[in-house]
Amino acid sequence: MNIKKDIFRAYDIRGVYPKDLDEQTFLLIGKAIGKQIVANSAHPDVCICMDGRLSGPSLKDSLIKGLISMGANVIDIGMLPTPLLYYSLKKLGVENGLMITGSHNPTNYNGIKMVINNKTLFDDHITDIYESIISNKFINNTNLGKLTTNNTILQNYIKDISDDIKINSTLKICIDCGNGITGAIVRKVFDSFNLDFEVIYEDVDGNFPNHPPDPTNEENLSELKNSIVENKADIGFAYDGDGDRICVVTKEGNVLWPDQLLMLFSRSILKNIPGAKIVYDIKCSKHVEKEILKYSGIPVLSRTGHSFIKKAIIEENALLGGEMSGHIFFADRWGGFDDGIYASIRLLEIISDNGGNLDILDTLPVSITTPEINIGFKENNHFTFMDLFARLAKFDNASIIDIDGLKIIYPDSWGLIRCSNTTSNLVLRFEADNEEAMLNIQARIKEEMLKIDNKLELPF
Repeated sequence: MNIKKDIFRAYDIRGVYPKDLDEQTFLLIGKAIGKQIVANSAHPDVCICMDGRLSGPSLKDSLIKGLISMGANVIDIGMLPTPLLYYSLKKLGVENGLMITGSHNPTNYNGIKMVINNKTLFDDHITDIYESIISNKFINNTNLGKLTTNNTILQNYIKDISDDIKINSTLKICIDCGNGITGAIVRKVFDSFNLDFEVIYEDVDGNFPNHPPDPTNEENLSELKNSIVENKADIGFAYDGDGDRICVVTKEGNVLWPDQLLMLFSRSILKNIPGAKIVYDIKCSKHVEKEILKYSGIPVLSRTGHSFIKKAIIEENALLGGEMSGHIFFADRWGGFDDGIYASIRLLEIISDNGGNLDILDTLPVSITTPEINIGFKENNHFTFMDLFARLAKFDNASIIDIDGLKIIYPDSWGLIRCSNTTSNLVLRFEADNEEAMLNIQARIKEEMLKIDNKLELPF
């Protein structure tokens, strides 16, 4: 059966449409997941949702056909951000959910984020779907599932979020939806708080005509920065294509990166619940751990990836989690899932509790850091390189963390090299106390990388 194994990634299914995946692929995936749901769930119901990508409607139809053919009952909640798919499961008491999304990737990507039996799938659980398709053991089921629709999720979400958070704010806010699916709901959410805001690139357009839907790339924030200046705004928010990630820009045009946000949210939660566990990913600044400890919390280090963060939150009974890519998970007063819009509102609540004073944003510890550095490889050869690097690279007198790639730690700096699970890239990030330490850690890692492949073009 002609289906590509490499679209079954570490924490989702994702590939280029229609080269890597198409309607037939989604039909088979629907059959495999439907078979699993019917076999393992007391109530074989599954919520399904999609973002605004152009290939979404036809892929959704095929996925639904596959699910129903195996006896799963599908509840279609429409076209909404990924967080509302997670929200719908808790609101409706459904154990299974599928979000059709290409997340922050370019317009020609699509895929599926999956929750089965209340667990976000990752690693072997996703590989099992592929193996099920390849085995082709799909029985002709005479007990077909049913398709229903539910159009109440958004209004319930707005009510619950406005009941949870109270804001007294006179701030002027700018929002960049990047033509992603948050544009369909952001105005309704912010209006419910009577906030003063301007929105750019609100129209949902799967072509992403203005900039790519990835706010963690600072190049994609230039229009938001301009909007802040033009509107004399106090703060700006940017979301990715499916709305589960956030990036913040200050009125000075500085980016408040997600690990810095995590520090702010950690302080807020630990002020009320000292001793709470906070999950953070391997890419975060060293200051995240220090801040959690400083405010009497318990830091929990995780692999990068929304599925792994969510798993750690559940296993550790943590109240907050986050990763450098912009996923922030609140489990103290919210459902424990990643939600860019909710994170925005929670930040506004913190500022409101500070008398509306934005100086709280200036109290965060800082080091010299780099953004994520992506090194492209062909045909997923980044995994081969990483395997060689992990076995052959030498870093004398360094501490090494190897839960996700290699994090090489010295007293004054660290460097991380790991494989992306969403693209065929190596991802690197560096942090140092000063410029000299930054140059040293980059030089050390560059030297070892070039020993593995001397043809690599490294931008450091």
